[in-house]
Amino acid sequence: MKANKLIILIIFAVFFTSCENELDLDPKQREDGTVTLSTEGGVTNVLTGTYALAANGNAYGGRVLLYADLLGVTGSLSTTDLRWRGTFGELRQMYNKLMLSDNVIIEGTYSRLYSIINASNTVIENIDKVKDPNRQAVMIGEANFLRSLAYFDLVRFFAKPYVAGQANSQLGVVIRPNAIYDFSVDLSKERSTVDEVYKVIIDGLNLAYANLPAENSFYADKYSAKALLARVYLQQGNYAAARDAANDVIENSGHALSAKYADAFNHDTDKSEDVFAIQITKQTGVNDMVTFYASEGNGGRGGDFTIRDAYLEKFSDPDDRAAFNYINEDNGRLLTSKFTDQFGDVPVIRLAEMYLIRAESNLRAGTAVGNTPLDDINIIRSRANADELASVTIDDILLERQLELGMEGFLIHDIRRTKQSIDISSDGDGSDLIPYDANRLVFPIPLKETDANKKITQNPGYGS
Repeated sequence: MKANKLIILIIFAVFFTSCENELDLDPKQREDGTVTLSTEGGVTNVLTGTYALAANGNAYGGRVLLYADLLGVTGSLSTTDLRWRGTFGELRQMYNKLMLSDNVIIEGTYSRLYSIINASNTVIENIDKVKDPNRQAVMIGEANFLRSLAYFDLVRFFAKPYVAGQANSQLGVVIRPNAIYDFSVDLSKERSTVDEVYKVIIDGLNLAYANLPAENSFYADKYSAKALLARVYLQQGNYAAARDAANDVIENSGHALSAKYADAFNHDTDKSEDVFAIQITKQTGVNDMVTFYASEGNGGRGGDFTIRDAYLEKFSDPDDRAAFNYINEDNGRLLTSKFTDQFGDVPVIRLAEMYLIRAESNLRAGTAVGNTPLDDINIIRSRANADELASVTIDDILLERQLELGMEGFLIHDIRRTKQSIDISSDGDGSDLIPYDANRLVFPIPLKETDANKKITQNPGYGS
């Protein structure tokens, strides 16, 4: 299974860890970073190691997706779609929307995402060691894709939401434009604005799209970059750009929807629907979607996150997606069937999302680029053997996103961009609502960062 991937990631993985760390090579031996970065092989290994960083459980091996569900679910057992039953106090803080600045799980993800950024910068700055100009271009494209991916989730979790049509001058996150090789010096820096961070993300993805080939094995390719651009533009409310980017992926990438909904999940090699997936193996990466969503028999913790009746009631009958779950025989909990292979890849971008983005963006813009919104939604519904709709509204499309993409890391981000509130009242009567831009829905800048970075400003509600 994935033999070529195992060889690359086991033998040559290069890991950057948290803020204070140094460049480490293969654990079997240590070598000065300047030696590593003096050769083409060394720089290539750093890029490979960047993917390994992304595959870690506290990044795109699962938790970045998990956090969006934890923050987005309601607080009422009678109306919530998902219930958190896990024993991790740091994750329960997210579920309760009461995070603390010393939350070590949040700190781990913050550090991991900046490690991805630093490793990406290292590749870009040392790309002259690579002799083939075509290979140089591809590696720069991959590094820019990974860096933009990390910045996008940093700014979505650690800053107030981007609001379309307004000045987004509130604090975003720290931009690190250059690689850090010496962590013993003072690296204090203030956060850039949300607008500035989004510009870095979009510029990086456009460069990645220009540099990358249409096919690049399981690594990021041209359409991985364009698909992430579609997601970024949708988050901004830039519907024309989101529509065009999603349409490019649908029409030109060569990807296709899986024949059955179930076929889109639980596989260890990329399938036709995978626009970009994180590769998980026994030797590298952790599928934390399985950890927190699956039974013990499937490699999980028994179902820390369980499905509630309120979610099932959103589906029409018939709909294959409504039955894509199972009862954990050990404790009777209803669990999603999306994550039952602990070594299965984590689907970061599926083609189905592109249909949903194109449909919503076309409807909001009053256009029909590539297809009509109704036809796009019915393509998704037909694949799930659900009845086709006769007409479609924005509310229909947003509901379809919940049905198609549920438990895949979209909930809080959709709530924010559509300016909804989260009901945390005990009986779900709307008496206690958290608005989309509340301080409680923004992660704190980790205590370790504020202790080390004398210039950084903490998010409101978390002290100085």
